[in-house]
Amino acid sequence: MKKKMTMITLTILLMSALSLQAGIRIGAKAGINLANASFNSDALKTDNYTGFQVGPIIEFSTLSGLGFDAAVLYSQHGLKFQNTSILSNYEEKVSTLDIPVNLKYKLSLANMVGCYLTAGPYVSFKLDDQLTLDQIKAEWGTKKFGVGLNFGAGFELIKCLQIGVNYQLALNDDYSSNIPTVDYIGNIINSGFSGKTHIWSITAAYFF
Repeated sequence: MKKKMTMITLTILLMSALSLQAGIRIGAKAGINLANASFNSDALKTDNYTGFQVGPIIEFSTLSGLGFDAAVLYSQHGLKFQNTSILSNYEEKVSTLDIPVNLKYKLSLANMVGCYLTAGPYVSFKLDDQLTLDQIKAEWGTKKFGVGLNFGAGFELIKCLQIGVNYQLALNDDYSSNIPTVDYIGNIINSGFSGKTHIWSITAAYFF
């Protein structure tokens, strides 16, 4: 009986110590997206597309500085083609629900200032897309589901405000098309296109 009580007491003390070292915070996150897309052919060139992201975030951290964060973000991005012989005046706005889960390391520089690094995977679900050229809808597709990686860094101010930069790299093709590419004498070079999204974001998160 004494051994059991000793084990229970040690377990309670250990859990108490861990809970003191751990911190869970909930907050809100918002940011500006600067999206671009890379395609499997040099025939397609895109310009940067500006959008935004917003949603709740949760953070778990320990006194050692290592932890993680996760968010559910409504994100708006897209693509805009430069004038080409294949596609011109084409623009697509895409709305997605992004769920990133990042490993996070925080370092306190002073009592009220710190910095952090994040990295981890994300999944993305397409909610809506809007095209400027209705006539190519049958030849152009935007994937409904995507996966990728996040890399970020930033500063924490007054222990509740985080300002950072994030890079989102898609691992699967987000766009596909069966519009063929032809050379100057009419020979088909390839039968279609595929492209991946790359998004730079400037974000702010406030924890309550």
